[in-house]
Amino acid sequence: MKTKVRTWFNVWITAFLALFGFGSFGCAKYGVPEGDLTFEGKVVNEEQEELEGIQVVRRGGWQDDIPQMYWQEYADTLYTNSEGEFYEERKGDFPLKYHKITVTDPSGKYESQDTIMTVRYKHGHGWYEGKATLKVNFMLKKK
Repeated sequence: MKTKVRTWFNVWITAFLALFGFGSFGCAKYGVPEGDLTFEGKVVNEEQEELEGIQVVRRGGWQDDIPQMYWQEYADTLYTNSEGEFYEERKGDFPLKYHKITVTDPSGKYESQDTIMTVRYKHGHGWYEGKATLKVNFMLKKK
């Protein structure tokens, strides 16, 4: 008798939880906003010479009703190539509206710079908010 009651209870509680969306314990069942982001740019010095090996850090962010900015704890870090360029494609990321970009010269020869940019995703539908390109160029000054 106890086994029968336990079996029926398990069936009932499983059906109840599944009905209210607790079956997978994730958002994938209902969807999470996502978008594709292309992040690119170039870093040069005041003489317009391309700078190789410059660290480029991007953090996504959002704003609440106060309005106060919040930045992701983790960051994407890239380094410029021999032409001073950096490039990254992110597919299916959470589409954050604000991005803080910081460029730093690891050798310490040039001053660091940062900027905050707004991104608008286009041509999306449903949970897919579309694609966006974040393009930014920097001109670093010697210390």
